[in-house]
Amino acid sequence: MTIETSDRTKSIAQLVRETIQMRPSLLDALNMKIVNYSALARILQEELGEGSIEAVKAAVIRVSDEIASDRKLREEAVLSILKESKVRLQDKIAVVISPLKLEIPHIVTAHLTDQYVYVVDQTTMKRELEDPVKVQSNLVALILLSPPRVEATPGFVAFITQLLASRNINIVEFISCSTNTIIILDGQDALKAFSLLQNYT
Repeated sequence: MTIETSDRTKSIAQLVRETIQMRPSLLDALNMKIVNYSALARILQEELGEGSIEAVKAAVIRVSDEIASDRKLREEAVLSILKESKVRLQDKIAVVISPLKLEIPHIVTAHLTDQYVYVVDQTTMKRELEDPVKVQSNLVALILLSPPRVEATPGFVAFITQLLASRNINIVEFISCSTNTIIILDGQDALKAFSLLQNYT
């Protein structure tokens, strides 16, 4: 009987963990310890439709402890990488989006399923591009050059995007490849984003 109960509790714990992991805002709240465990357990128990409230609450507490430990280690790794990263700005950037491949000088390009995206130095554009090609000009590229271990460190991109979003900074384009992270921004947001990231480098 004890074995069956243990297996059942483990099953409920797994269901609770999977449900919580699909909700980033809930993960943040649990990480900051600002959740009423009993209230959350009642909501999850009703949503899952199985397990006692006590079992669900125990699973919530366990997951909360795991999240706090994992996030602390991950954040330390990300901050360590940022300290070793170089940050620079490049202005006069344009983003070109075309349904057809273009032969134009570019800083970086991405081939999507139905279009090509080019990040270009707009001073090198020798001709006007016509419809259906879309061009957004006078942007700024915020470029991070990071150590090689960035490729094997979870959460680096998430940390940067959440940091910018928390200051209401919109990202026009975002490209992360190898040790380079290129963030395309409106000119009015560039210096604010640069200053934010410099606080960590």
